[in-house]
Amino acid sequence: MKKHAGMIGKWSVVTLLWATTLMAQAQSVSYKGMFRGSSMKVDGTSTVHDWTIESKLISGSLELTGDFPADLSVSEVPALSGTPKADVKISARSLKSGKPKMDQVMLGAMKADDHPWITYSLKSLTPSKAARQSGDALAYDSLGELSVSGVKKEIKMPVTFTPTDKGLKISGKVQIKMTDYGIDPPAPKIALGLITVGDELDLTFEWHTQKN
Repeated sequence: MKKHAGMIGKWSVVTLLWATTLMAQAQSVSYKGMFRGSSMKVDGTSTVHDWTIESKLISGSLELTGDFPADLSVSEVPALSGTPKADVKISARSLKSGKPKMDQVMLGAMKADDHPWITYSLKSLTPSKAARQSGDALAYDSLGELSVSGVKKEIKMPVTFTPTDKGLKISGKVQIKMTDYGIDPPAPKIALGLITVGDELDLTFEWHTQKN
C-alpha cells in the first residue's frame, strides 16, 4: 500500500508540474516578425546633406503575457504581469541608401564583414506615463540591449504597440552615437576627407509581427 501511495504521490507532482507548464504557456502569446510592412531607418547628417539608409528585412520573435490588451480603448496602459521577451535581427548589408558608393562607405565603417548582424534584445517594458486618449497606440518605455558592429549597449527607447488583424505593429525611435558602438564617422576618401558624417543617428523602426 505504501508503495502504491508513493506512486500516486509522484504522479500527482508530475501532473501538477504539467498543469503549471500549460498554464504558463497559456498566459503568454508569441509573435514572429513579418517582412511585409516592416522597416528600420537610420537618419544621419553630413557636412554636405542629410542622408538615410533603410532596411525592410527585420526578423525575430516576440513573447508577451496573454493579458496584453488588444483593445486600444483602455484608459491606462497596463503593466505586464510577466517579463516580455524579444530578439530582433537585421542584416547590416540589408541597409540601403540607393547610392552604392555611400553604402560601401557605411558598411566599411560598420565593419559589416566581421559583424554582419545588428541585434536587439528586450529586457523590460514599463507603461508610459504620457497622457493618452482612447484609440491611441499602447505606449511603453523599453529597456534593451542593442548590438552594432560587435559592440553591445543598453538603451532606453519609447515604443508603441498597435494590434493588427494578424498580430502587433511595434514602432519606436531612439538616437544613438556611432562612436558609442566603435564606429568612426566616415570621411569618404573620394572627397579627400572634406565630407564628414555627424556622430548622432536617429534610428526609427516599424516592425510588423503575426501570432505564431
